[in-house]
Amino acid sequence: MELEAADTGQLNPNSRRDIMRPVMTLALLALAVVCLAGQAGAKLRRAESGRGAAFVSRKEGSEVVKRLRRYVDQGLGAPGPYPDPLEPKREVCELNPDCDELADHIGFQEAYARFYGTA
Repeated sequence: MELEAADTGQLNPNSRRDIMRPVMTLALLALAVVCLAGQAGAKLRRAESGRGAAFVSRKEGSEVVKRLRRYVDQGLGAPGPYPDPLEPKREVCELNPDCDELADHIGFQEAYARFYGTA
């Protein structure tokens, strides 16, 4: 019987398992090699960058990102808006829960005047 099955090209289940086991092992080993090679390459790139940390100092950060000053006209159109002169008083009123609640009902200037005097 086994000779007839071998002649027709059919394999019994045990021989199929014997063939698949090394194939799966090789596939898993190849995957492991690819993963480890990627990690080793990432470590080399990180070492080549000169700094392995994710954070930079404030000085280095400000050199990289040069922000425009808000109220200085640099010829790029209209200057930025002027600061609100009532902003410091508004912040004082917001820190007081009673003044903040009253400001929601009657307005900031009236609430500030009631709690702290004239606005």
